[in-house]
Amino acid sequence: MAVHTVASAAYRLIADLKQKIGRNETADYFLTSIFYVVRDYRRGTLPKQFTNNPEAMKWIVDIAEQLPITESTSYEEVGAFISSEAASEWWSKRNRVANFLKHADKDAQDHILHDEIDNLNLLMLALSSYCDLVKDDLGEEGLILWVYFNVFTGTAEKLPNRYLEMGKMLEELSEADRRSFCSAILTELRRNNAQPTFQFGGLAFGCDSEV
Repeated sequence: MAVHTVASAAYRLIADLKQKIGRNETADYFLTSIFYVVRDYRRGTLPKQFTNNPEAMKWIVDIAEQLPITESTSYEEVGAFISSEAASEWWSKRNRVANFLKHADKDAQDHILHDEIDNLNLLMLALSSYCDLVKDDLGEEGLILWVYFNVFTGTAEKLPNRYLEMGKMLEELSEADRRSFCSAILTELRRNNAQPTFQFGGLAFGCDSEV
């Protein structure tokens, strides 16, 4: 719950900074959610979690027919607009848990369900939004979280070649061991931040976020 509260505050702060440079976080969220799925569909590179789901594929095909996104379209070429009412509704749902934790003293009988606290999804939203501000500088924590998230969601095959071996290693581990492995890598990255590379489990990791 503490992680959720802090991450929610950071995410909203990043969204406000994006607003200052003319970027709407809610519109970006929906555009990102749709753009890469449609482009991968056009390229024939959708991950198995979509291609093995007939209902998802029907939705993707339907939405692809309505959008001018081709296999060569870049993200910057597409724009999205969302009304203030829709954006407000999205933020209300997004912040439900954080607001509950912040104002729980107002209604002692109110409650939230355990599975409403999705910290991984929240952290990835914050990281994605952060990347809109700083482009390719994920930082050490961001890089490891990004690789882990791809493995967690079954899309490790979409990782760039230099991260594939790490993704394959994570896929073979239990969920608890994956987190321990990522934690150990971060510890080593911080310890060796003055060194060009270090060895971990047979892999060479670079402190410039290159594997």
